Amino acid sequence: MIRLSEICHILPSSLFLAGVDVLGNDATYWGSFSNVYRASYLGQTVALKRMRVFESDTEAAQFKIRQKFCREALVWQHLKHPNVLPFIGIDPENFESLCIVPPWMENGTALSYLKLNGYNDVDIMLYGIGQGLAYLHSLEVIHGDLRGANILVDDDGNARIADFGLAVLTDMSTQTSSTYPGSVRWMAPELLYPASQGYDKFQRTRSSDVYSFACVCVELYTGLVPFSDIRYDATVALKVVAGERPGRPTWDDGPRKGRMPSALWTLVQSCWSQVCNQRPSVTTIIKYFKRDIVKGRC
Repeated sequence: MIRLSEICHILPSSLFLAGVDVLGNDATYWGSFSNVYRASYLGQTVALKRMRVFESDTEAAQFKIRQKFCREALVWQHLKHPNVLPFIGIDPENFESLCIVPPWMENGTALSYLKLNGYNDVDIMLYGIGQGLAYLHSLEVIHGDLRGANILVDDDGNARIADFGLAVLTDMSTQTSSTYPGSVRWMAPELLYPASQGYDKFQRTRSSDVYSFACVCVELYTGLVPFSDIRYDATVALKVVAGERPGRPTWDDGPRKGRMPSALWTLVQSCWSQVCNQRPSVTTIIKYFKRDIVKGRC
């Protein structure tokens, strides 16, 4: 169904919503591939995620954008978990291009939430992100772009994994591409240079998601992107392929006082192992969190 919809740009009519009202004329967030607008639906504040398609784009570029939209909608609609942002439907009315509709998260991203509310619950938040990722992997879904900007916080302070534009099912995860979409600073070495792991093509896996999770741990502890002291993504990519990683977060890396606990730092190091098959599964990560990190706080 997902593969057919990607090819034909056909989505089930049951996904389409009527009566979504945009609140204001301007987008509140501009991402790499989409704009996000605040809106209202059935008395609930929602977000409209509008994929950007320009008339000046080539036909091939427009096809890829629509393909990405179909994949995201069809994967996301089946996901229901306390640590995954809900999918409400698709709005076909307000813009020329279709919009995905999730609930509006007033607390914003995990990064902005922690900076505003303090870092006391950062371990609990990471534990929730791990639970959400474990759920995705249990359904054979690879997120493909796990990073702080794609983790929102609901009204109860729970982390919600969002943005499934690069998500794939495990049986569709092998792709050949000359431009590997994703966020370089959170990408595993085998995604940046597949031959380094013996791959002959770009391939997202559970292990590459686990690598990204390790980067998110560092990101949320420091309030900064991985390798924040390095200006260019290309330089970061070269360092990661060569086996370099960010240092252990300490009090002078950002607003988090002290340093990352030893148990969590050990976990992070195992999660971003250079050899992908040496990284733990997310299920193992969850057990480790419960036993050694959050303990009785869960």
